[in-house]
Parts: sequence; C-alpha cells; structure tokens
Amino acid sequence: MLYFSTEVERCGTCYHEFQKGEWKRKRFWKEDSLLIHDDIYYRLGLGKLISGVIAEYDPYGVTKVSKEQWAEIYRTAEKIGGEIFYAVSEANVWVCKNFESEEFFTILGI
Repeated sequence: MLYFSTEVERCGTCYHEFQKGEWKRKRFWKEDSLLIHDDIYYRLGLGKLISGVIAEYDPYGVTKVSKEQWAEIYRTAEKIGGEIFYAVSEANVWVCKNFESEEFFTILGI
C-alpha cells in the first residue's frame, strides 16, 4: 500500500488507526487495523475531509464511522480527486471488508 500500512509495518506511534468495529477501550495497534502515518494524514488533508462529513471527528481521540458516513467521505474525496482520492480508495478496500461484519469502524487519533 502507498498511503496506509498494517500493524506489522508500523514504525513508531505517530499513526491514526482505523480499527474494526466499535472500539472497546481494550487495546491499540490491532493486527487487523489499518494505519496511516500522521505526516501523510496531514499532507493529504484527510482530517479536514473527515471532519467535513463527521462534525464530531476528533483527530486526537476516538471517532466511530458508519457506512453512510464513509460513503460520504468517499464521494467527497472522489469529487476532490487526486492524491486524497487515491488514499481514500486504498482504505476503501479495508473499510468495505469491515462493513461486511461490523456496523462501524473506529478511527483512533494520536
């Protein structure tokens, strides 16, 4: 992957973690999570994109994302185009798989 990584590829702790389902406050850095490094996240403007859809989004806390919210994030990224759309498209594979069994996924900020 170009923008996101897995737990195995993680170097350090400056990542935003997309964790399957609703976070149960048990642990970070799960093996099946999707991670994006803070530098990439800010360079792309991913936080701005997400907060434009989810008003209560907290890049330093815990945010649940529904299927409908993700669809809006994806559509907005598609309209913007370019690198942010490529990044969101990359995450979309993981997100769609999550929604096969979960009602939400959780973004854990740094």
